[in-house]
Amino acid sequence: MKNHLTRSRGWIRVLLAGLITSVTVAGGVLPASADPDSIPPDLLSKGTVVSSELKFHPANEVGVTAHTGMRPGPRPILEQLRQEDRDAKATYRSDYGPPQLTAQGWSPPPFEYDYITTPDECHEHADAAGSDDGWIKNHYAFCRIMKGEKGDRICVLNQCVTVKSTFRVTILGFGSERDRAVRFVTFVDDIVSNTPALKEATFLKLDLECTALVNGDECTEDPRQPTDLEKSLAEWERVPAYATRFTSTAPALTPENPNRLGYMDFWSRATARVIGLPNSRPQTKDSPPQKVRYDTVNYLNLNGNNAAIFSRVKAVMHIPVSRPEFAAMTESAAHYRLAQQSPQLTIPRIDGKTIPGAVNGEALTRWYFNNTNQNRAEAVKACVAEWGAGYAEGGKYQCDEYPFNTTHQGAARGDGRFSVSRISGPDNEAAGTWLGAWYSYDRILDSDAFHVDPTP
Repeated sequence: MKNHLTRSRGWIRVLLAGLITSVTVAGGVLPASADPDSIPPDLLSKGTVVSSELKFHPANEVGVTAHTGMRPGPRPILEQLRQEDRDAKATYRSDYGPPQLTAQGWSPPPFEYDYITTPDECHEHADAAGSDDGWIKNHYAFCRIMKGEKGDRICVLNQCVTVKSTFRVTILGFGSERDRAVRFVTFVDDIVSNTPALKEATFLKLDLECTALVNGDECTEDPRQPTDLEKSLAEWERVPAYATRFTSTAPALTPENPNRLGYMDFWSRATARVIGLPNSRPQTKDSPPQKVRYDTVNYLNLNGNNAAIFSRVKAVMHIPVSRPEFAAMTESAAHYRLAQQSPQLTIPRIDGKTIPGAVNGEALTRWYFNNTNQNRAEAVKACVAEWGAGYAEGGKYQCDEYPFNTTHQGAARGDGRFSVSRISGPDNEAAGTWLGAWYSYDRILDSDAFHVDPTP
């Protein structure tokens, strides 16, 4: 820091000499080309900061943004945090590679992270990434774009000038389906100052803040990857990024928390100061918060027992039967599509029936802890009532149900808002295999909300 302070001595005079903006004086506006050396040198050291402002806000927001920093009020209980996730407005469709087609039948595609790997990808989705909530690409990928501006109004006797720097901060988040750990990389770019001297004299500290919401240790810092870093804007231009990692220890398994969940809020904090200016003080602003959910479970068999995800979003299970490798479940997708779009045509026949699960409608919620399988029993009753006890014809057909047996909205809810269809056994089994794999890949736990998209 000493070298920067030494280098900044007399920077105000250099700054005034290179300003590209106008200088306001009592009685008018001086052109930008005016010679600042007309100000006596002994008065430069008496220049005083009369006002300062730091702006730090989501890139697309103008004026007052949503709540920033730590959430107000008492710490929420676990069910409140889960309900926040279920109430999320944003949705996403995950994209996985082709499934495995073997002689034994249809098997799910391998799991692959679909991370946001570069700031450019985040910037390409600026409409979402520049909002208060940021862009949740999927449960494992998050990004947010913040804009910053540091301005100081400096007066020397009756002459005043505003010096200003602007910058962009991009935060990429990386969840995990193997560890209770989440990583972030913070980038600073698009730095513009009145003069190069101001980039050397303006110091920006960025800090990724977090607060534990359930168990008290959901935002344990990794000392090898510090949460904060302070550098001059010129140094940020040279080395524009740093990484941060938070971890969580799994709590004890209890009836109240069978998924061993933990939550944390996280947000970015910016602190800016200009060295060498009398009366200049550091200023701090926070971004809006977002959430991470941790879990430890043993019923998602296709990936790890521990995870960290960006949970304030509803996942969409896509069944793209127009792709040849998903054609194995064409009948199932057609049944789901009919149930969502024309429920009055489905079995059982009930006037005015509506069926949940469509992307723009009521969500489904997973029901893993369904030990008595009530939904399946009610669905089979409906199939028998429509097609008779021999509807399976020796295993050629199966009773397909929507919403799924594994949801709280299934046939046993008692309101008749479900559909059954007699479809071929291999098709029904392929769709069931894909549902189970997708639950695992996208980390859909008991009581998590999701939608179904059966469009080709």
